[in-house]
Amino acid sequence: MAKHPDAVGYLNDLAREVNEPWFQMICDLAAVSSVPVIDQPTIDTLSALYTDRASYIGVVPAATAATTAAAAAAPADSLDQLSCFTNFKLLGDALEVSFRKRITLIFGANGSGKSSLCESLKVLATTEPSIRPLQNVRAAGTGAPAFRYKFKSDAALQVWTPAIGYGPRRAIVKYFDTAIAIRNVKNPVEPGRVIVLTPFRLHIFEWAKALTTKLRETLQREQQRNSVKLIQTLEAIRADFAKFKGRPLAVIDEKTVDVLPAEMMLGEGFADQKLLSEKQAAAAELEKAASEEGLKLLRASHHELEDFLTSVNTLLTSASSLWALEPTTKAKVLADKQAEQEVLAQALVPKNGTLDRLLALLNAASPLCKLDEATGLACPLCNRVLGAPEVELFRRYHDLLVGELEKDIAALKSDIAKALEFAKAVINVNRKGWEKYTTIHAEVLTAAKADSAHIVAGCDVSKEPMTEARGALESLKASAAVLAAQLESKENAIEAAEKGRDEVIKRLVKLRAEIEPMEYAQAVAERLHSLKGAHWRANRSKYWDTKLPAFTQTLTKITKKAKDAYEELVVIDFEVRLNDEYKALAEKDMAAFGVMLARKGTDAAVTVLPQIGGKDIEGVLSEGEQRVHALALFFAELETCSQSVLVFDDPISSFDYNYIANYCARLRDFLQKHPTRQIIVLTHNWEFFVQLQTTLNQAGLDSHLSVQVLENCAAVSDYSEKIDDLKKDIEGVLNAPGEPSKAQKEDIAGKMRRLIEVVVNTHVFNQQRHQYKQKSQAISAFQSFTKIVPLLQTEATLLRDLFAKLSITEHDDPRNAYVNTDKAMFQTRYDQICNVETAVAARKP
Repeated sequence: MAKHPDAVGYLNDLAREVNEPWFQMICDLAAVSSVPVIDQPTIDTLSALYTDRASYIGVVPAATAATTAAAAAAPADSLDQLSCFTNFKLLGDALEVSFRKRITLIFGANGSGKSSLCESLKVLATTEPSIRPLQNVRAAGTGAPAFRYKFKSDAALQVWTPAIGYGPRRAIVKYFDTAIAIRNVKNPVEPGRVIVLTPFRLHIFEWAKALTTKLRETLQREQQRNSVKLIQTLEAIRADFAKFKGRPLAVIDEKTVDVLPAEMMLGEGFADQKLLSEKQAAAAELEKAASEEGLKLLRASHHELEDFLTSVNTLLTSASSLWALEPTTKAKVLADKQAEQEVLAQALVPKNGTLDRLLALLNAASPLCKLDEATGLACPLCNRVLGAPEVELFRRYHDLLVGELEKDIAALKSDIAKALEFAKAVINVNRKGWEKYTTIHAEVLTAAKADSAHIVAGCDVSKEPMTEARGALESLKASAAVLAAQLESKENAIEAAEKGRDEVIKRLVKLRAEIEPMEYAQAVAERLHSLKGAHWRANRSKYWDTKLPAFTQTLTKITKKAKDAYEELVVIDFEVRLNDEYKALAEKDMAAFGVMLARKGTDAAVTVLPQIGGKDIEGVLSEGEQRVHALALFFAELETCSQSVLVFDDPISSFDYNYIANYCARLRDFLQKHPTRQIIVLTHNWEFFVQLQTTLNQAGLDSHLSVQVLENCAAVSDYSEKIDDLKKDIEGVLNAPGEPSKAQKEDIAGKMRRLIEVVVNTHVFNQQRHQYKQKSQAISAFQSFTKIVPLLQTEATLLRDLFAKLSITEHDDPRNAYVNTDKAMFQTRYDQICNVETAVAARKP
């Protein structure tokens, strides 16, 4: 019992089992939205889901019409005619076979051309070339085999030749013969040939597999691009760090990318740029000092740098000191305090005197008299003893002379005077002399000149320095600091050189050992972006290496789940149908034969191989039982096949009478169930030929049945065992004016032979003559044997002679048949047959 009505349920089970958002989306695309292909936006979404950059909320089902009309079945086609055979085996060019009714039964003895006629039907139905020659190999120099045919849908006769190809009407005609029976026995069977697969929607597994494969290919391309980018990035890193021998980044590759985090930490923690620059400058100076010529240049550059730095430092110190004094602000404060002092001194300054003169006088008198405690003292000018008013006046003089206001004014004046000195010092710096320095980099001098110009412009004591001036001061200070470090490096190098070259080399080696890790860390810091990119790609590569192999397991799970669905939805149903056909044809199920269907193949649509005890049925079952299996499979296919014309070529070979009867009944049931199908049966088995007619006639299908007999590869005619029908056909030719044609002669000769057999069976054996017991023969028919009438010896001899004259021996040339037999001779023979019939009928009790 299937767990689900179609494949969607099985695919949903698989989605829950895999439990991945991206796979759930693929299953929904295949099952819900019916998407067999994938566009770029969907690929991007699946990639985002796969890499956990998005969340899955479901897909919108594909829009469908509110009502879906069932597709109209194509009208059933049917075969009308085969004719105009040219060099097609031994079939005569005048042979014309008409298929006027829904059921056509053609009998042909060995050599009659039945097999050749079957070949013409087979080339229309199958794409496999015939393994036997189709041309008339008995005739030399003939052309390609050909014939004409017409189906109901054809407006005119169609021509078949080998150049057209095999199987031009395979969509209409389905063919069964011994070769197909053998193939059905030997080869595994596809249940999909029998079961209509569309309702089960098994295709969604292929869609899911295709979508999964497409996603994997996309991710593999992304993995490949990431790998290429990683290789390129690592190559660039190795090139950048090649000078750092022995360092991990100098030899990094895909196998050693794990060192990246630790190396990046060196760059992220690097903060010694100033120290590194100083050490690099020191190393450069030591390198110069290692040679006599270099030492001379070093000393010259030291001298120039020392002079330049002295000049710059004078400028910087003076400007800084000047601006620190803030002379402009203090000049304003001084004016305010002096104004305040003027107000206080107005009562003390004598007429026609000034404050400055008064202060000068007081400063001269203060050593001679304690101005703040003058009681009892004499005036230093008039030498008179001071009275109370005078003592009070002297105290006020003292306050004016030594008060805080005066101190402030004195301090302000002092600062302003210093500022003027600093301004003078700035102006006196010989900036033009900087141009004579040849060992100092031009860009350093240019920058110093530009900064100094702003500084000098900002050293006007009457104005506040501009922002540009202050910025220039800081810039020049920074440059001076660098130059001071360089000067120190030069001094150290000169000092080392004075101790000898070995000392220089020793210090240089030590310094380089200190510089190398700092330069390495600096290089890492400068390339952090590239290193972080490489680290990200390395992690991505590990991610792909870990995740992508899981696709193989997922695809395997899809195939396995598809096989489960195929097994439950198709194979089990196929077994039931095939078992039903076994019962119909053999009255036993497969188990009674010991037949089991072994599953073959790794794909979802597995094939099944009929076996008995693990052995192929070909080596176990009899030939007749093998034919039962082949026909059972063929009938199972017919239930769902699209072809409307079904051809059976000797379907019951190796059958006993029971199987023949069962086959006739199965064909009858099929015809009743499928009234639009056309059936063509060709046989050389007379028992089957008769029994099939009986079975179909009893089912009321005689009006749809055309029974024909093929003779001598040239003539085919409707077959009848009714005496009246045979006489009517014979008399129609004999009563026609003129001599009958060669074809008419062959026709009436055959019907006269049949008339002899029918007369004997009807009147002599009372219709009870059978080669084998028919299954349909009534067991109570023994009363009919009481009316059997024997032939007289003369009658028997006459009928034997007539049958011989109306037959062509196997050694005779068919082209010469009945050449010397005219209408009168046929009339005589016909009359003799009728006379024997009348005589025997008269003797019947």
